[in-house]
Amino acid sequence: MNRRVALLIASSVLVTGLAFAQPETPPVEMPMPVPEDLPAPPPPTDAVPPVETPSGETVVAPPEPPPEIIPPPPSSAAPTATGVILGGLDKVAARTAKLEVGLKQPVFYNTLIVTAHACKTRPPEEPPEAAAFLEIQDRKPDGTIQKIFSGWMFASSPALNALEHAVYDVWVVSCKTAPTQPAAPAPPNT
Repeated sequence: MNRRVALLIASSVLVTGLAFAQPETPPVEMPMPVPEDLPAPPPPTDAVPPVETPSGETVVAPPEPPPEIIPPPPSSAAPTATGVILGGLDKVAARTAKLEVGLKQPVFYNTLIVTAHACKTRPPEEPPEAAAFLEIQDRKPDGTIQKIFSGWMFASSPALNALEHAVYDVWVVSCKTAPTQPAAPAPPNT
């Protein structure tokens, strides 16, 4: 039994050594014989039929190029913002509020004074996004006013540029827009 195992190992080492010792030659491709009793493959369905010329030659016409796809122009511009809709949270009382702030008009939310200077939104056919430039001030108990925030807030990323206040959170929900005029219908194709 041990002798058989030794012979098997020796022969496998010898065969492996011969396989590594032989020089590399590129493989020779042999043509595959085609059986004559098989039917010819059907022509492709999208193939262009041959065309006979006046001289009697048969020519295959090149396929027509695919039609060019042109995206339609945007149906409307971005809506015009007249104000901002904000969300507010009083962390101490655990109450939320919805604030509608007109542009350049201060709104009071407990001790905060919120003024929206601009609001930008995307057209309806694009992914929704609203961003507002806000200025937020805090009224102190002694009557002084301190600016605590000035910058852009984004509805899709409220933590990107957030108000840092111990009691209140304010975030952008959306822009308040003026009603738009419906677009004129496109003329029918004739």
